[in-house]
Amino acid sequence: MRSGPELALPERVETNEGHWAAYDAAGINRLLAVEDRHFWFRARNQIIAALVRAPIRTLPEGFRILEVGCGSGNVLRVLKAVAADRGSVEGLEVSAPAAAAARIRTGLSVTNGYLADLDAPEPYDLIAAFDVLEHIRDEHAVLAQMRARLKEGGRVILTVPAHPALWSAFDVASSHMRRYTSRGLTEALGKAGFEVEYLSYFMSLLFPAMWLRRHLLKADRDDLAVVYDSEFRIVPGINRVAYEILRQESHLIRRGRRLPFGTSLAVIARTAPI
Repeated sequence: MRSGPELALPERVETNEGHWAAYDAAGINRLLAVEDRHFWFRARNQIIAALVRAPIRTLPEGFRILEVGCGSGNVLRVLKAVAADRGSVEGLEVSAPAAAAARIRTGLSVTNGYLADLDAPEPYDLIAAFDVLEHIRDEHAVLAQMRARLKEGGRVILTVPAHPALWSAFDVASSHMRRYTSRGLTEALGKAGFEVEYLSYFMSLLFPAMWLRRHLLKADRDDLAVVYDSEFRIVPGINRVAYEILRQESHLIRRGRRLPFGTSLAVIARTAPI
């Protein structure tokens, strides 16, 4: 478990806007207990760092970056490190306990709310959303809102779960609306006014094991909390080996290579001319 005391988080704030799943304080503390140790989160952070490095380095001094659905700040820390004080990085999170955790964890500005709640005086150079789009019922509306808040020529960087064939009880427990194909993600971005610059699958070597694991679980399993928790159980030996293998993909993605399959998709897209 995570060392040190749990973060003192506010109680869950209920909302009737159901296209993002809100996390309560207990759920956030469960995530904080595994995010720095579980192979999936650790390897994903290295892959995301590789993905965002080149786009951020090309931005002019004083740039503005927003992470939509930043959760407890796990990846927001990565963006902050890559930005290296050359510009500003901020977060947006619908869950009040998660937003509070992200502020404590990163020291950055994190707005509790939706894109419509942002009081941003200027457009952003880059908007990121990591494993968020699959939670949103109306993906087109949110992608269009992202585009409206970007400078002309600005970019979005997204990761999403891949392959409908991997759909399982875990997706149900996670309140996913869909898993993506490369074609489906490209089409969704195109309809919202983006042109894809780079797209790749990742977590490639996890695919066979995930397919077997997911298909051994019944999709209608009643105790979804057990399903969710079992996915992030840390088995020390397996955890170490899986991390060492999966983190190697970051080197390929940093060089702009495209992986042909995987359990997740990553994309960089630029605003298309109006």
